[in-house]
Parts: sequence; C-alpha cells; structure tokens
Amino acid sequence: MMQDHDKALYDQLLPLYETDGFDDLLLRLTPTETNSERLLIKMEVRKLMSACSRPVDLRGKVMGECRRYFLNGINHWLDDVAINVYHRRLDVYQGNMTQGLWDELHNTANSYRVLQRQGDVRATESLDTVETVPLRFGQYLSRSENRIQLSSRIQAFLPDGTEVNGSTIDLSNSGMQVKLPASFRYEAGSTLIIYFPQLGDECQLPELFSGLNYRVVGVELNVNNDSFQRLRLRLVSNTDCIKIAIEAKSAQKDTSARVENEDKFLSTRSRSYEQVFLEQTPSLPLFFCGNKLRYGLITEQNRALWDYWHDERNLPVIDKLFSEQRLQHLALDGLTSSETLVYCFSHQHSDKTFFFSACPTELSTELRRLFWHIGSARASWRVLRVTMAKISEEDTQRLQEASPAYIDQIEELTHIATIQDLTLPVVNSDFRIPIKPKQPSRTLNQFVHQRDPISMIDAIPSALAPQRKEPRYQHKTGTILIHHISGELHGETIDFSPHGLNLLLSEPFSGSKCQEVAVTFTDLKRVDPNAPLGNVPYKVVQISEDRMQVKLSLLKDRHSKHRSHYLQRLIDHNQHKLLLDSEKLPDAPLLSAMHQMLLTRLSVTPYFLLRRGETLQTSGIGTNYPGSELSRILHQSASAGMISLAPVLGEHLSKYANGVTRQRNRLDQVKHEFYVAATIANGAVIDVTSRSLESFQSVEERKFFISRAKKRGKFFAVRNWMHPIEHGSQWLGTETTEQLMKLSTKRAAQLEHEFADLCVYGEMSDITDEVLMRLEMG
Repeated sequence: MMQDHDKALYDQLLPLYETDGFDDLLLRLTPTETNSERLLIKMEVRKLMSACSRPVDLRGKVMGECRRYFLNGINHWLDDVAINVYHRRLDVYQGNMTQGLWDELHNTANSYRVLQRQGDVRATESLDTVETVPLRFGQYLSRSENRIQLSSRIQAFLPDGTEVNGSTIDLSNSGMQVKLPASFRYEAGSTLIIYFPQLGDECQLPELFSGLNYRVVGVELNVNNDSFQRLRLRLVSNTDCIKIAIEAKSAQKDTSARVENEDKFLSTRSRSYEQVFLEQTPSLPLFFCGNKLRYGLITEQNRALWDYWHDERNLPVIDKLFSEQRLQHLALDGLTSSETLVYCFSHQHSDKTFFFSACPTELSTELRRLFWHIGSARASWRVLRVTMAKISEEDTQRLQEASPAYIDQIEELTHIATIQDLTLPVVNSDFRIPIKPKQPSRTLNQFVHQRDPISMIDAIPSALAPQRKEPRYQHKTGTILIHHISGELHGETIDFSPHGLNLLLSEPFSGSKCQEVAVTFTDLKRVDPNAPLGNVPYKVVQISEDRMQVKLSLLKDRHSKHRSHYLQRLIDHNQHKLLLDSEKLPDAPLLSAMHQMLLTRLSVTPYFLLRRGETLQTSGIGTNYPGSELSRILHQSASAGMISLAPVLGEHLSKYANGVTRQRNRLDQVKHEFYVAATIANGAVIDVTSRSLESFQSVEERKFFISRAKKRGKFFAVRNWMHPIEHGSQWLGTETTEQLMKLSTKRAAQLEHEFADLCVYGEMSDITDEVLMRLEMG
C-alpha cells in the first residue's frame, strides 16, 4: 500500500503506466531522485498496476453493510464507502481491478484494521458488542418482484437541471436504490431524470439512454458524513425496459460457485435466526377467520400468557377478549393494521373465574382510574398490547406457492393478532397514583367477560415436534373418582398413560383445575386385588364445558413411581388390546404459512446475543423494511448499514443480561423499562439519551425527563425482555450443517460456532403509548 505522502506522485504516474509518456513524466516528477530510486518507483508502480483476480470481501472487516457487486468480471462484497472509493479511483488504475485498487478497498477509513491502527477503541471493542448488520426478517417473502444488487453508472438530473453522477445499489422493476454525491440536496417527493449509460450499453436498450423519471421516496441519514447520499427511488415512467434489463442481467452466468455458496450460508443463517425468534418469542400470535378466533401459535415463552386466558376448568377463553365491538375497532375495512392497549384482571367467585378487560377507548377518565385501582392491586393484573394485521390477497397468493395443498385453510384466514404482555410488577403502583374515584366496584361489571360458550381454539405448537411426554392409549375400564366437594363419582377411562388419565363421568364434576382427587380402577382391581390402583392421587388438569369429562395427571408422592411402573407394565403386557391415541401434529405447510406471515409483520425488535470469551456480542437484530420508529432510531445511531442496541442498552450488554447469563441462580427471564430521549435537529437525530427505570428517584423525575424529551425531539419508552438460550446449535440442524460442510468446511464451522455461542434471546417493544397513558401524560 502506497504511503500517503507518495499518493500524489503515484496518482499521476499510474494512469500513464505502459504508455509512451510514462518515462518522461517520471523524470519531470522526480528531478532530485537517483536512477536507483526511480527504479524502485517503477517497481512499485508495476506492482500496483498488476492485474488482480482475487475478489474483495469486506464482510466483517468494515463498519458498514456489505453488498454483492459484479465488477471487472468478478463478484465482490463491498460496503458503501468501498464502492465509492472504487468508482472514484477506477480511472487512476486505468479502469481495471489491480493490486493497488484491491489494497485501497481493504484500507478504507471505516476498516476495522485502520481504526484499530488509529487507536479507535470504540470501534474495535464497544461497537463489536452492540452493533451488527441487521437481519431483514422475511425479506425473501415480502418482495413481490425481482430485485438484483447491481452497481451501474447513472446520470441524474435534479429538478433545477443540475447534473450529478452516481451509481445504482440495487434495481427492481418499479424502483431502485442509488448513491449520489452528498454535496447536493435531495428532497423526498421530488422527481429526478435518470440515464443508464452503462446498463444501456450492456443490455443494448436505447430507452435507457433517453432518461426515465424517478420519484425520491426516501433519503437515508448520512451518519458517517461520507461523500455520497443513498436514495430510494420509485419509477414513474411507464416502461418495461428496466424489467427487460433485470431479466437480461439475471440470465448472465456470471455468478461464481463461491458466491452462490456464500448465498446459501447467508440464507441458512438468516432463516436459522428467524426460527429462534419464532420459537422463543413471548408474544402470542392468534389467527382469525372473520370474527372467529381459530388458532393460537404457542411457544415455550408465550405459554404463560396463553395459560392465563384459561378459566377454572382450564378451558380457553381468550376469544372473549375480542368482543364484536373491539373487532370492529381493530379490523376496520381499509385498515391494514391497528393496535390497542388492553387492561385485564380476573376475579374468583363461587369457585369460578371471571375475567375483566377494557381498552382505553372504552373508558372514561373516572372509569379508567377505577379500573386501574381495583385491577393493579391484584396478582392477576395484566397490561397487554394487541396488534391486528389484515391478511392480504398478496399474502394468500404468495402462500399458495408454498402450501398449495392447504390453500383452502390459508384462504380462510383473514387477520393476525399479536398479543404482547407489557406487565411489569414494579410499576403497578403507577396505576394507583391518581385518586381512586368514589364509584362502587360493581361499576366495572360491564367489563366482565361472558363465560360460555367455550370456543375450542386450536393451540398449535410453533415447533413442529411432539408435545406429549409419553404415549396415551385408548381403553375403557370402570373407575370411581372421589372429590372433597363432588363426592364419589362413577366413570370410565377414555384414554390413559403411566402418568395421565382421561375420564368420562356419570355425573358433573364440580371441582376446578389443580385440585386433588382420588381414583380407584374398580375393574382392574377385581382382576388383580393386589394392584396399587386404589385411591390413586391425581391432580385435575382440565374439565370439559359440561363438566362430564376430566383430564388428570398423577400426583408425585412416595408411591407414585410404583403406581406408574405398574401402569407401564400393564400397557406393555396388553399392547394387542390397546389402541394408541396418536398425537395430532400441526400440518407442516399451514404452520410454515403462519410463520411466513409473522416474519413480515414484526411488532417487536428481536435480537440475539452470543458470548465470546468474557464478552457479550450482538450477533443479530431482526427488522422489517421500512421498520418501526424504534427500529429506525437503532439504525440511525449505528454506523452506515448497521443497527445498534446502544440507543437503549448503552455499551454494556452484560449489565442487563447478567440475570440470564450468570452460572449461579440463573433467571428464566428479565424485564427492563427504559426511557429514551432522541434530540432532533433539521429532521435528523443528533443525540440519543437512555435511562433505565431504576435510575429515576421519583415519578416526578420521570415525568420531567419525558417532558424535556418531547420538547427537544422525540420520547420513546422501551420494554426490554431477555431469556437464556440453551443449545443454540439446535436451530441449524445436523442435516443442514452436513450440506454446508460439503460447500465450505471453514464457513460451516464458523456458522456452527456462532450458533453454539448463542446465549440470550431478547426483544424490545416500543411502549411509549402505555407509559404516557400510565403517567397520564398522553
């Protein structure tokens, strides 16, 4: 790499290398040098101008998002700074990829190597911890048209007639991303005339030389103050020439096997992270067919929220949360998505569970404060956010290709609702700050849910794997169940296992879930009087709506192992008489369709942490395009093309993740609340300040922070949730890893190590509306 003080000399010599005027120019530029010194300069020029066929791959080496570009007959991975250097310096190297240009691309100002050499500790240590390239969830699903990454020269004419030169970043039938000089001002909504001289030559399309109209739909924040500005443009001209050009470029067999293989690694990585999200999120997705709730997608982490909406019979009542009035508000014609807060609590009366819920729009100020005072003092108090999105015809058409056999089931689905539990016990007292109204508690009876009828919603496990701990067998045999309230009830088994029992009773059972009963297997006792099957203690798991059927699980005591072993031997010796009650697994295509719809509708910001040595690192942050306001703040506060957790969590992940990463007394989850102030000037975020809830000494101090943040720019409240990940490599799968090993042992090993090091799954939710409502500052 040439030294900076020699750069001016070489910049003049390199364009004339191997031309007749080279030696004369060298003599004129080096009048005081000896012949030996001029020979060394010639040797250095020869080295810098030597042809280089090696691809440039800057992924993980620079502070920026890298894209694939086909340049000089080879595929390269460059970030925006490097591609700008390439176009600016290409003429110096006579239009060829040479060793000198290759070196320059690896030593740009945002290279980690250069930053470390300059002593930029923040870049080499802190940014590795909290910054990462965003994972665009569902990107391959949400694109309805072909899009290629292509760096091609363009000429753009601004509305005032000014000509500027730039290049494309990617291109689609109806739009593109481009880079133009940052020294000019670009207004969203303005129209540019774009000429494609390079693409027109390559594809032999005269229309590309005549100028096409594009509207500016987005101007990205230039965080690093680089010499270019990235714009998103929408095609206005009515033409098919861009579509023809894309098809022509896509048909060219110019993609090397190495890059094709790299695409497979990147695709596998993204889809594996998507699977972690789908199986670990605490948000509860629900699927509707019109006004009817049909499916709930259950994960290990959202099961507690799903179980909350079960009554004393352990029957699902979550559909009552979506009254006809609320559905009309949430699923209005013309709305693609909507959301609302819901305040909830339950009340026990006469051994029955009654649920109360209300949205802010259903409550006057007095009723809201009464609801808050009565509800927030209870252990059952919940604050939920419900986000509802419409399933469009485009979704259905796309899913037809993935699951044609299940299109009837998919076509029936009309809406997706996602429920997030925003409850945080340490702030429940906030709801009791206003003076409690003098209205009687019975005023809230208007918000109680109807108990019946029960709608049996299908609870679909998000992971396509058996959920039962042991097989069940269908068999009828007489029993007597004894309960402290119902007394002695005769019945017969429907199915049983060594640890479970399903009974049909002769009379209604008046107990509730989790109560204890004693069961005697009367018929089996007659066959073997010594069998340990008399007064066997069971716990009630579920009761049918008519109370004639109960599901039970064996209670653990000093005799339970002996009893379960006896029942297992009974099953083993009578296999020919027993009919296996097969577990019904969800239809894989239907589950895949549900997953795909969720990936393109993120209502949270998921992220993933891994441990390398003593340091926690952010390995991925999931986003959709264009993303939420919170997601955009995370983008704008990071380096170009990156996304960062720093605006909320600061630079020290371990401080907040310690509860779920420590070896001793590890917690199943941790929750935090953050208040974030974004200072905005001239439409750009110039500063972001974050404070955790515990850093405030009083409610008044919190309110002051909010007021000042709103005056200076924008206030965000963020709920952060973290959960430990065990055995992260399970989401890669043995079969997938073996296939990748055949392509590149090194890259497959890197991917394996990355997922093996995963230790935390986290989610951030924008709860600004909930905090402002709670503190009555909305």
